[in-house]
Amino acid sequence: MSSTSLSQSGWLKKSGVFLLFSVVGVMVFAIIPLSPSLSKNTLLYFHTGLTATLLVVALFLRRSERGKQYWPVCYALFVAGSAVLLSGLFSDDLLRLFGLTDTTPQGIAVAKFSESILRVVPILALMPILGFNWRSMYLNKGRVGIWVAVGIAAFIIFPVIAYFPLASQDGVLNKLLALSPWILLFVLSNAFMEELLFRGLFLKRYEPLLGKGLSILLTAIVFTLMHIQVTYTPQMLQFLLIVFALSLVWGYLIQKTNSLWGAVLFHAAGDCLIIFAAFASM
Repeated sequence: MSSTSLSQSGWLKKSGVFLLFSVVGVMVFAIIPLSPSLSKNTLLYFHTGLTATLLVVALFLRRSERGKQYWPVCYALFVAGSAVLLSGLFSDDLLRLFGLTDTTPQGIAVAKFSESILRVVPILALMPILGFNWRSMYLNKGRVGIWVAVGIAAFIIFPVIAYFPLASQDGVLNKLLALSPWILLFVLSNAFMEELLFRGLFLKRYEPLLGKGLSILLTAIVFTLMHIQVTYTPQMLQFLLIVFALSLVWGYLIQKTNSLWGAVLFHAAGDCLIIFAAFASM
């Protein structure tokens, strides 16, 4: 077989793997929000079945010589499915415990913290069971100088940009300052949860199969598609393009710094663009 044929065969295989994991990833993360025509119970049963199937497939591939290289991704998808399923079932419990509703800034922040805990804890618990330590999810210091500088810059630039359109409203600065603990709780909880769930969990699992560039692209596509169901923007296409671009930057930053923390801080600062306006209007 010629080198050209081998190259084409390699790209066809990579394309197939890329497409397969894209589809399964979307199913794991979006089976409930992207299927409004089905009942909640039906979706929960389907999601539970999908998650269990991914575990069975991962364990089977782990024992197979031909499929051994794919089992880490299948197991990561199982872990992600478990985290999403648990948060979907129990994330309202903390709100009820404190007598809060998701119609106040405090309630929204606590709801996001609850969702994050229910997603982060299963990931941190389940991944080491089969030998994946936290460092394999970029939970280490890495290149501290770079990610600290990026984080500080992001927390200067994005809050200023977020505040500027609101500056003409009477008392908005004092209101945002009073709500700053809840704003920080929301953006940091959401950023850490999403970076761990979408990139920390998958980047090093995809890289042996797809390489670094395609791994960033795949996580960015899945992350962007998960935002199709948001209701807080009237310009969906523009919003998704921005999310996609930021997703690529966050993935690159994680790989560049060998750490999740720069992307978490950048992501949290970027969320101020949404949360400032939302909390200011309440």
